[in-house]
Amino acid sequence: VYVKILQHLLTIASQKGVILNPTRITCDFELATINAFRAIFNAVHISGCFFHYAQSLWRKVQELGLTRLVNPSNARRSSKFSNEARKNAKDWFMAAIGLALIPPNLVEKTWIEAMDEKTPTHRSSVKFNDYMVSTYVDITSSRYPMELWNVNDALRKNLPRTNNHVEGYNGRLGSLFPVHPHLFRFIERLRDEHVYQHHLAEQSRVHTIKKKQITEDINAQLRTLLNDHNIGEITDLELAILCGKTVKTKPIK
Repeated sequence: VYVKILQHLLTIASQKGVILNPTRITCDFELATINAFRAIFNAVHISGCFFHYAQSLWRKVQELGLTRLVNPSNARRSSKFSNEARKNAKDWFMAAIGLALIPPNLVEKTWIEAMDEKTPTHRSSVKFNDYMVSTYVDITSSRYPMELWNVNDALRKNLPRTNNHVEGYNGRLGSLFPVHPHLFRFIERLRDEHVYQHHLAEQSRVHTIKKKQITEDINAQLRTLLNDHNIGEITDLELAILCGKTVKTKPIK
Protein backbone atom coordinates (compact mmCIF):
# COMPACT_ATOMS: atom_id res chain seq x y z
CA VAL A 1 0.00 0.00 0.00
CA TYR A 2 2.74 2.48 0.96
CA VAL A 3 4.65 1.73 -2.24
CA LYS A 4 1.54 2.44 -4.31
CA ILE A 5 0.97 5.72 -2.46
CA LEU A 6 4.56 6.84 -3.08
CA GLN A 7 4.37 5.83 -6.74
CA HIS A 8 1.16 7.83 -7.09
CA LEU A 9 2.82 10.87 -5.51
CA LEU A 10 5.75 10.55 -7.92
CA THR A 11 3.35 10.43 -10.86
CA ILE A 12 1.46 13.53 -9.73
CA ALA A 13 4.71 15.40 -9.04
CA SER A 14 6.05 14.49 -12.47
CA GLN A 15 2.87 15.76 -14.12
CA LYS A 16 3.41 19.09 -12.37
CA GLY A 17 7.09 19.28 -13.27
CA VAL A 18 8.30 18.56 -9.75
CA ILE A 19 11.13 16.11 -9.12
CA LEU A 20 10.74 14.22 -5.85
CA ASN A 21 14.16 12.95 -4.86
CA PRO A 22 14.57 13.35 -1.09
CA THR A 23 17.98 12.80 0.47
CA ARG A 24 16.63 12.35 4.01
CA ILE A 25 13.31 11.16 5.43
CA THR A 26 12.22 11.16 9.07
CA CYS A 27 9.48 8.70 9.96
CA ASP A 28 8.26 6.47 12.77
CA PHE A 29 9.50 2.90 13.22
CA GLU A 30 6.86 1.09 11.17
CA LEU A 31 8.88 -1.33 9.05
CA ALA A 32 6.36 -1.32 6.19
CA THR A 33 6.80 2.45 5.81
CA ILE A 34 10.59 2.22 6.01
CA ASN A 35 10.75 -0.56 3.42
CA ALA A 36 8.47 1.37 1.06
CA PHE A 37 10.67 4.47 1.17
CA ARG A 38 13.76 2.34 0.59
CA ALA A 39 12.11 0.62 -2.37
CA ILE A 40 11.17 3.90 -4.06
CA PHE A 41 14.12 6.11 -3.06
CA ASN A 42 17.21 3.89 -3.14
CA ALA A 43 19.76 6.40 -1.86
CA VAL A 44 17.63 8.13 0.78
CA HIS A 45 18.80 8.30 4.39
CA ILE A 46 15.95 7.21 6.64
CA SER A 47 16.02 8.59 10.16
CA GLY A 48 13.69 7.30 12.85
CA CYS A 49 11.72 9.85 14.85
CA PHE A 50 13.42 10.53 18.19
CA PHE A 51 10.05 11.14 19.87
CA HIS A 52 8.86 7.68 18.83
CA TYR A 53 12.14 6.15 20.04
CA ALA A 54 11.76 7.76 23.47
CA GLN A 55 8.11 6.76 23.72
CA SER A 56 8.98 3.14 22.95
CA LEU A 57 11.27 3.17 26.00
CA TRP A 58 8.64 4.78 28.21
CA ARG A 59 6.10 2.17 27.11
CA LYS A 60 8.56 -0.60 27.93
CA VAL A 61 9.21 0.63 31.47
CA GLN A 62 5.46 0.93 31.97
CA GLU A 63 4.96 -2.61 30.68
CA LEU A 64 7.65 -3.91 33.05
CA GLY A 65 6.35 -2.04 36.08
CA LEU A 66 9.37 0.26 36.34
CA THR A 67 7.63 3.61 35.93
CA ARG A 68 7.56 4.57 39.61
CA LEU A 69 11.26 3.84 39.84
CA VAL A 70 12.51 5.78 36.80
CA ASN A 71 9.93 8.58 36.53
CA PRO A 72 10.92 11.54 38.74
CA SER A 73 7.32 12.74 39.02
CA ASN A 74 6.29 9.44 40.57
CA ALA A 75 9.38 8.62 42.62
CA ARG A 76 8.34 10.38 45.83
CA ARG A 77 5.10 8.49 46.00
CA SER A 78 6.86 5.25 46.83
CA SER A 79 8.94 4.51 49.93
CA LYS A 80 10.16 1.19 48.54
CA PHE A 81 13.28 2.70 46.97
CA SER A 82 16.15 4.62 48.56
CA ASN A 83 17.26 7.96 47.17
CA GLU A 84 20.39 6.34 45.77
CA ALA A 85 18.35 3.61 44.06
CA ARG A 86 16.08 6.22 42.50
CA LYS A 87 19.03 8.28 41.27
CA ASN A 88 20.71 5.23 39.72
CA ALA A 89 17.45 4.15 38.09
CA LYS A 90 16.87 7.63 36.68
CA ASP A 91 20.43 7.80 35.33
CA TRP A 92 20.03 4.31 33.83
CA PHE A 93 16.85 5.25 31.98
CA MET A 94 18.14 8.68 30.95
CA ALA A 95 21.21 6.95 29.49
CA ALA A 96 18.88 4.76 27.41
CA ILE A 97 17.11 7.88 26.10
CA GLY A 98 20.43 9.63 25.50
CA LEU A 99 21.88 6.79 23.41
CA ALA A 100 20.01 8.19 20.42
CA LEU A 101 21.80 11.54 20.78
CA ILE A 102 25.43 10.53 21.31
CA PRO A 103 27.89 9.60 18.52
CA PRO A 104 27.02 6.13 17.12
CA ASN A 105 30.49 4.73 17.78
CA LEU A 106 29.93 5.27 21.52
CA VAL A 107 26.52 3.63 21.79
CA GLU A 108 27.33 -0.02 22.41
CA LYS A 109 30.09 0.47 24.97
CA THR A 110 28.15 3.24 26.72
CA TRP A 111 25.11 1.02 27.20
CA ILE A 112 27.31 -1.79 28.52
CA GLU A 113 28.71 0.68 31.04
CA ALA A 114 25.21 1.86 31.97
CA MET A 115 24.08 -1.72 32.53
CA ASP A 116 27.15 -2.47 34.66
CA GLU A 117 26.95 0.65 36.83
CA LYS A 118 23.33 1.79 36.88
CA THR A 119 20.96 -1.18 36.44
CA PRO A 120 18.39 -1.12 39.29
CA THR A 121 17.88 -4.18 41.49
CA HIS A 122 14.23 -4.41 40.41
CA ARG A 123 13.46 -7.86 39.01
CA SER A 124 12.33 -6.44 35.64
CA SER A 125 15.41 -4.30 35.03
CA VAL A 126 17.26 -7.10 33.23
CA LYS A 127 14.30 -7.48 30.87
CA PHE A 128 14.60 -3.81 29.95
CA ASN A 129 18.34 -4.24 29.35
CA ASP A 130 17.62 -7.21 27.09
CA TYR A 131 15.00 -5.18 25.23
CA MET A 132 17.45 -2.35 24.60
CA VAL A 133 20.12 -4.70 23.28
CA SER A 134 17.86 -6.80 21.04
CA THR A 135 15.83 -3.88 19.71
CA TYR A 136 18.37 -1.08 19.35
CA VAL A 137 21.92 -1.52 20.62
CA ASP A 138 23.39 -4.75 19.23
CA ILE A 139 25.15 -3.70 16.02
CA THR A 140 24.87 -7.17 14.46
CA SER A 141 21.37 -8.37 15.32
CA SER A 142 19.16 -5.59 16.71
CA ARG A 143 15.72 -5.15 15.21
CA TYR A 144 16.43 -1.56 14.22
CA PRO A 145 19.89 -0.64 12.89
CA MET A 146 21.69 2.16 14.68
CA GLU A 147 21.69 4.46 11.66
CA LEU A 148 17.89 4.44 11.84
CA TRP A 149 17.33 5.44 15.47
CA ASN A 150 20.50 7.35 16.39
CA VAL A 151 19.95 11.03 15.50
CA ASN A 152 23.34 12.45 16.46
CA ASP A 153 23.98 13.49 12.86
CA ALA A 154 20.68 15.41 12.75
CA LEU A 155 21.70 17.22 15.93
CA ARG A 156 25.09 18.15 14.50
CA LYS A 157 23.55 19.35 11.22
CA ASN A 158 20.72 21.22 12.99
CA LEU A 159 18.07 19.07 11.30
CA PRO A 160 14.74 17.97 12.82
CA ARG A 161 14.99 14.90 15.06
CA THR A 162 11.27 14.17 15.03
CA ASN A 163 8.31 14.15 12.67
CA ASN A 164 6.12 15.87 15.26
CA HIS A 165 5.18 18.60 12.79
CA VAL A 166 3.70 15.92 10.52
CA GLU A 167 1.90 14.31 13.45
CA GLY A 168 0.60 17.75 14.35
CA TYR A 169 -0.80 18.25 10.86
CA ASN A 170 -2.42 14.84 11.04
CA GLY A 171 -4.07 15.96 14.27
CA ARG A 172 -5.21 19.17 12.57
CA LEU A 173 -6.90 17.23 9.77
CA GLY A 174 -8.53 14.97 12.33
CA SER A 175 -10.05 18.00 14.05
CA LEU A 176 -11.24 19.53 10.75
CA PHE A 177 -13.22 16.55 9.54
CA PRO A 178 -16.02 14.92 11.53
CA VAL A 179 -16.46 11.17 11.49
CA HIS A 180 -18.15 10.08 8.22
CA PRO A 181 -18.59 13.62 6.82
CA HIS A 182 -21.05 14.35 4.03
CA LEU A 183 -19.28 14.33 0.66
CA PHE A 184 -19.98 17.98 -0.10
CA ARG A 185 -18.86 19.08 3.38
CA PHE A 186 -15.71 16.99 2.94
CA ILE A 187 -14.90 18.70 -0.38
CA GLU A 188 -15.65 22.11 1.11
CA ARG A 189 -13.26 21.52 4.02
CA LEU A 190 -10.57 20.29 1.62
CA ARG A 191 -10.89 23.47 -0.43
CA ASP A 192 -10.63 25.63 2.69
CA GLU A 193 -7.57 23.72 3.84
CA HIS A 194 -5.97 24.10 0.41
CA VAL A 195 -6.42 27.88 0.56
CA TYR A 196 -4.99 27.97 4.08
CA GLN A 197 -1.94 25.86 3.22
CA HIS A 198 -1.32 27.86 0.04
CA HIS A 199 -1.33 31.02 2.17
CA LEU A 200 1.22 29.48 4.55
CA ALA A 201 3.41 28.42 1.62
CA GLU A 202 3.40 31.95 0.24
CA GLN A 203 4.31 33.33 3.67
CA SER A 204 7.25 30.92 3.92
CA ARG A 205 8.72 32.42 0.76
CA VAL A 206 9.03 35.75 2.56
CA HIS A 207 9.53 34.82 6.21
CA THR A 208 11.83 32.10 7.49
CA ILE A 209 9.95 29.73 9.76
CA LYS A 210 11.74 29.71 13.10
CA LYS A 211 11.95 26.80 15.47
CA LYS A 212 10.33 27.17 18.86
CA GLN A 213 12.63 28.80 21.40
CA ILE A 214 12.47 25.77 23.69
CA THR A 215 13.72 23.61 20.81
CA GLU A 216 16.55 26.03 20.10
CA ASP A 217 17.52 26.06 23.80
CA ILE A 218 17.55 22.26 24.01
CA ASN A 219 19.63 22.00 20.83
CA ALA A 220 22.14 24.51 22.22
CA GLN A 221 22.42 22.55 25.48
CA LEU A 222 22.93 19.28 23.60
CA ARG A 223 25.67 20.79 21.42
CA THR A 224 27.37 22.15 24.55
CA LEU A 225 27.33 18.66 26.07
CA LEU A 226 28.85 17.17 22.91
CA ASN A 227 31.58 19.80 23.01
CA ASP A 228 32.23 19.13 26.71
CA HIS A 229 32.62 15.46 25.86
CA ASN A 230 34.97 16.19 22.98
CA ILE A 231 37.34 18.10 25.28
CA GLY A 232 37.18 15.40 27.95
CA GLU A 233 35.13 17.22 30.59
CA ILE A 234 32.48 14.49 30.77
CA THR A 235 32.62 10.73 30.19
CA ASP A 236 30.71 8.72 27.58
CA LEU A 237 28.15 7.59 30.16
CA GLU A 238 27.75 11.08 31.59
CA LEU A 239 27.15 12.38 28.06
CA ALA A 240 24.34 9.88 27.47
CA ILE A 241 22.72 10.56 30.85
CA LEU A 242 22.91 14.34 30.50
CA CYS A 243 21.59 14.26 26.93
CA GLY A 244 18.69 12.11 28.10
CA LYS A 245 17.87 14.59 30.85
CA THR A 246 18.20 17.61 28.58
CA VAL A 247 15.50 16.55 26.11
CA LYS A 248 12.96 16.24 28.95
CA THR A 249 10.89 13.40 27.52
CA LYS A 250 7.86 12.10 29.36
CA PRO A 251 5.38 9.27 28.83
CA ILE A 252 2.27 9.95 26.79
CA LYS A 253 -0.79 8.45 28.43
